[in-house]
Amino acid sequence: MTIGWEDIQRIKRVEARASALGFIFAEGNYTFGYENNNNICLKPKIDGVPHYSRDAVIFTGTLEEIELWIQGIEWARQYDDMLKISNSKKREEREQVERNKQLLRTIKTGQLADGIVGATDLNDIRRSLEDAYDDVEEQYDDNIPF
Repeated sequence: MTIGWEDIQRIKRVEARASALGFIFAEGNYTFGYENNNNICLKPKIDGVPHYSRDAVIFTGTLEEIELWIQGIEWARQYDDMLKISNSKKREEREQVERNKQLLRTIKTGQLADGIVGATDLNDIRRSLEDAYDDVEEQYDDNIPF
């Protein structure tokens, strides 16, 4: 396979879009379903998205698949902005609250907190997400004009 200038620029653009969402490129360790090792995985940056564990593989796929996944995330965020459900400021505030919880836990225990603080299983994570959605629902009444 030959890589040209346009391919290099495309990789840089996708990497920049992933970085803006709080992810970094990493070597794809999971090759199930891929005929070759030409896949990339996305992992959270150290300070990017605090709700995920630092070693979590968020998405694995080819460059084209990652482009489509990122496009979907960007579309979802734009849709949330349009409906006034969430915006970048609210997301940053929520992430900062989680960073503060992780910092306090690290100070108290002496061990680096990773992922949602206090989450011991999937039910804790589900409850944390439900609380976040409840906060959003409280801001709106039933008279949403659709």
